[in-house]
Amino acid sequence: MKLNTIGIGGFFRVSSALVIVGLLLEIVSLLWFSPLSFVLFAFVAASLIGLGILVYLASLVFAAVPASENRE
Repeated sequence: MKLNTIGIGGFFRVSSALVIVGLLLEIVSLLWFSPLSFVLFAFVAASLIGLGILVYLASLVFAAVPASENRE
């Protein structure tokens, strides 16, 4: 399956889900008073948000239709 067949909407859904899950984990880690809450905040949640941003940026590159295919 090529990345172009997924479409930009699929990339947006995946990236928005990753960012939302990361933000929810950050909220949970801010309400939880434990040394493990820092690990959850700094590594897990921030990584999910960063991955969501990278998927969004990849969608701008891979889901775009090349100009040569658009002409008839």
